[in-house]
Amino acid sequence: MKSNMQLISTLIFVILLFLGPSMMKTVEGQDPQLCETKSLYFRGMCTKWANCKRVCISEGFPDGRCKGFIRDCVCRKPCALST
Repeated sequence: MKSNMQLISTLIFVILLFLGPSMMKTVEGQDPQLCETKSLYFRGMCTKWANCKRVCISEGFPDGRCKGFIRDCVCRKPCALST
């Protein structure tokens, strides 16, 4: 009886080992949620993303975009997950 349980446990483990990575691809494919904040140091109307991104990087953010009707420079980073 004990060897049957070990066989079943091993079989389940092997199945999960092969199916696990294919199940994780759906999670990996999703983009992380981004948090945005207006740049503190960018002055003027944001017309070029490269300029905005450069200022945001100097502020410690990985990315920056021009956004809105007024064309503000908005710095972006992945949001911290609170669990």
